Amino acid sequence: MPRLTDTPTSGPSVARSGNRSLRLPWIISHDTLNQMFSALTYFGPVFVLFLSELGLPKTQIGFLLSLLPFCGPLALFVAPAVARVGVKRVFLVCWSGRTAVTALFLLVPWMAPQTGAETTFAVVATLVMAFALLRAVGETAFYPWFQEMVPPAIRGRFSGIRDLFGLLGTGVSLVAASYAIEHVTGIAGYVLVIGAGVVIGFISVLCAFPIPGGAPGRRRYTSHSRALRQALDDRVFRIYLAATGLTILGGYSMVYAFVPLFMKEQVGLPDSDILLLQVVSHCAGLLSCYAWGWAADRYGSKPVVMWAVGLMVLVPLCWWVMPRHHALSFAAGAAIALLWGVFNAGWSVGEQRLFYVDVIPPEKKTEYVAVFYAWMGLLGGLGPIAAGVALDAFDGPSGHWLGLPVGPFTPVFVVGAVLLGTSVLIMSRLKSAMRGEPTRR
Repeated sequence: MPRLTDTPTSGPSVARSGNRSLRLPWIISHDTLNQMFSALTYFGPVFVLFLSELGLPKTQIGFLLSLLPFCGPLALFVAPAVARVGVKRVFLVCWSGRTAVTALFLLVPWMAPQTGAETTFAVVATLVMAFALLRAVGETAFYPWFQEMVPPAIRGRFSGIRDLFGLLGTGVSLVAASYAIEHVTGIAGYVLVIGAGVVIGFISVLCAFPIPGGAPGRRRYTSHSRALRQALDDRVFRIYLAATGLTILGGYSMVYAFVPLFMKEQVGLPDSDILLLQVVSHCAGLLSCYAWGWAADRYGSKPVVMWAVGLMVLVPLCWWVMPRHHALSFAAGAAIALLWGVFNAGWSVGEQRLFYVDVIPPEKKTEYVAVFYAWMGLLGGLGPIAAGVALDAFDGPSGHWLGLPVGPFTPVFVVGAVLLGTSVLIMSRLKSAMRGEPTRR
């Protein structure tokens, strides 16, 4: 596997070209529209509900969701070619291509009644795979380009502003999607929402054109397979990978990916209300980010991660016992979504600080990051497959046990809570092995 030597893709003139204050609105506009595209297509409840509306079983839905993270590690192998061609050029081509592929989804509802279930699944899988590959290569190009976009002196403030606009844009798009699905019945509502996402996606690409930088560069690459093995020999890093991997597997790829179907099939919420729950979760995360960040700076990264994941254990259990087909079902779902948003923000803030400050040696960051993303992609892909198979295997009539509701989602929620709890126990073993914080014995 190649190693990237830190040689810039463009000269100092790129950093000095133009007025920096003029480029930042284009970056924020591109990023906000890209997040809106994601929420209305592959990375929100819309896509899962759309696949369910097509009549696909949960096993197939889990497989389709797994393709997105599974393709992530493949991007490591294309990094040399991306740098030679030019990161901006590659990004624009891939982002345009992935949006065009998404536009083909608009034909699937028309095709499905004429071709049958097997052909429909094959077509959808082909489109998702094409999107995932283009996305993986495009993201490989975007991150080094992003380093050129924003001056280091204002990167922190810029990130805050970008996240604010991204959250607002995502919230507005999900509210609009909820309204459209509520008033346009059947699969036509999803076609309308995904079509709007495609238009937004193309506008997002257009907003990236005026952003400078990303020119082709001459870079040297050497094999670093030995360095990757050395990273895996690091005990601190192995413990971190195990704990974070269980959090991804138990909290996100297995459980959260299928919550929209749980809310629809078991709780009885309409699709429009399910999208509103996502808005509640986003807003809760934004409002709590600063408090979690202050706590991480004040008390350290590991305590914040352990508290956030420890509290996150309660969320699958709350979904398990929440009222079904009841007047308070939406209120209960909103309360749980609020908790998830707060705990997820705490984990995200603490985990990133823990990773970059306490786990990765600065001189070996390339190898550590490569192993980390490959590992997260693997577990992120296995989770939906396992959950989809389990949901279809346990599909059947629901009942009660000791007063608790029992149904096809019960094993997934229980396993998710167990994995999250195990993650906390493993994370506690980092107590005497932190690099960035004082050792407390």
